[in-house]
Formats: sequence, C-alpha cells, structure tokens
Amino acid sequence: TNPCGEIPLCPYDSCRLLAINLYSYVKNPFTSKASFDFDLFREHVTKGQRLMDDLIDLELEKIEKIIDKIENDPEEDEIKMVERNLWLNIKMKCLEGRRTGFGITAEGDMLAALGLRYGSDEAINFSVSVHRALAVAAYSSSVTMAKERGAFPIYDTEREMNNPFVKRLAEADPELYKEMLIHGRRNVALLTIAPTGTVSICTQTTSGIEPVFMVSYKRRKKINPNDKDSSSRKVVQDSNGDYFEEFNVFHPKFIDWLRISNYNVDEVMQMNDKDLQDIINKSPYYLATSQDIDWVNKVRMQGAIQKWVDHSISVTVNIPKETTKEMVSTIYQTAWESGCKGCTIYRD
Repeated sequence: TNPCGEIPLCPYDSCRLLAINLYSYVKNPFTSKASFDFDLFREHVTKGQRLMDDLIDLELEKIEKIIDKIENDPEEDEIKMVERNLWLNIKMKCLEGRRTGFGITAEGDMLAALGLRYGSDEAINFSVSVHRALAVAAYSSSVTMAKERGAFPIYDTEREMNNPFVKRLAEADPELYKEMLIHGRRNVALLTIAPTGTVSICTQTTSGIEPVFMVSYKRRKKINPNDKDSSSRKVVQDSNGDYFEEFNVFHPKFIDWLRISNYNVDEVMQMNDKDLQDIINKSPYYLATSQDIDWVNKVRMQGAIQKWVDHSISVTVNIPKETTKEMVSTIYQTAWESGCKGCTIYRD
C-alpha cells in the first residue's frame, strides 16, 4: 500500500468498498435542534455489512465463471497455468477471509450540520462516538451472519486475544464479544475510510473524513460577448482577448445552510468577494476548510477515529507552500503519536 492507502491487503485479496453518508443521519441540519439519528444509523450499518457480505458471494460467482472459461479455453494446460493459478489464489483469499471495506463519507458536512467546527475537541469527540457506533454495529452484523452462514474459515479466537482493536470492541460491547467468542464472525476485517472522491460528488457532500475543501470558489465559462444576455452577467476578458462569464460556485451543503438560514441564494451568488466572505464567516464552515483548520488537530482527529477502524484511513493534510519543515515534521510526529496508520500531506 502507499502511505495513504485505506486497505493494506495481502497478496490476491480484493479491495471492496462501501460508503455510508453521515450527513443523511443529521435531523434538522444547520439548526439549533440538529441531532444525529444513532438508531437509524446502526440499523443501516447492520444492513450495509450484510450487503457487503453478499457482494463477496457475487464476486465468487464471477470468479467461478472466469475459472470455468479458462478451463474450457483451447490452449494447452501449460499455457493456461499462470492465469488459472492467479484466479485460484484470488478465489482462495476471498473464501478464507471474506474481507470487507465498510466506510463513510460526509464527515465534514455532518459536523457542520450539527454546529461543530471541524478539528475542535468537541467535533473530534463526536466523530469518535459515530465511528465507535459504526464499528460495533458492523461487527455485530458480522457475528450474526457467522451464526447464520458460518464464520470465515480461518477465524481463530486465540490469535486475537491481545489485539487492541478487538479489546476496544469488547469494552464497548461486552455482549458482542461473548457472541464472537462462541460463533466467530463472518469477515476477517470490516472497516475502512476511503477518499470517496467520486462518491462525494454523487452525494454532493464532503469526502471521507475530510473537511470541506473550499466553501466558495470562482469558475469561468467562455462566452460570446455579443450574446443578447451577456450584459446582465459578470463578464471578464483575459489576456488573449477572450470573454468569460465569471460566477461563484458554492459547496452544495453551504447552499443548504443558506436556505435554512433564510438567505436568498441567488443574491448571495452575485455578491462581491467581501460581502460573500462576511456571510461565510457566519456559517458553520468558517475556519473549517482544508486551508483553515489546525493541521495538527486534523491528524489528531484521524488518529482518534483510526482506533475504531480495523483497516486504515485515506486522508490528506492540505498545507500552504509557506509551511516550514518543522511544521511538516510536527504533523508527521503527531500522526504517529496519535495512532495513524498512514499520513499524507499536500504542500500547495
């Protein structure tokens, strides 16, 4: 794995990912009545883990078809041997561990919707409570499936007796641990947090455990200045003489905050930079973007969440080009001290 890989895999194993949208469990978002629906969240995590286990069976079906095709191909066995062995190894690893990668997206939007500033101690503590609930619900689901469908074949209680993650689970839910000692579980490891870049575009949310990258930025669209409606738009000319419409683009959930806070979204979109910044400063995203947050606190948050993720977390610390070597060193040192499995920085 590279330093920010979300699942360190053994040879021939598969990276299977599913992400649950944390923002969707916030009731009355961006209001004084905002709360997180833990009951619904646990219910969906339980079903989500079952869905992931079904996905493994679908994968195995496809692997069987591939192996059958190889067997029926007209080439000599010696020629087919490498490809056949590859897929037999993939099948064996799939069967032995039934590894899943259940994760989340929209952590940043969830915190903002609850009125918590990303990177603050209060936000970190709440995020930990959500990821603890996710871990316990997913593992409970895996243990229940072990009763119904059988544990993954190489499950061994003795090998996990001193595992810090399993010990945390046992402390969080003693009954779950007792059941796991009796029945085992369906999956060798269950949880991860991927970057979810494309997924977050689909859900219109922040990605993974990241904060919002930018609340607002400018886009340009090339236009014909002779269009009849061009005079009503903000038009700029570049050094080549081409004309562009320039407009503000907002993070989707910031638009939700504007509506809930009774702002006229169309008017805000047309504001100059100073007036727009005044409104952003009143929002829960103020001082909570990738550029604004305390970078050391960000890796502290990653380390705190990592304690409830059995695989790893893919996350990037965005820092400006003026950042000193000493600060970079502090970020990596804090990541190690906080228990992060990997840490990536991006220096502008």
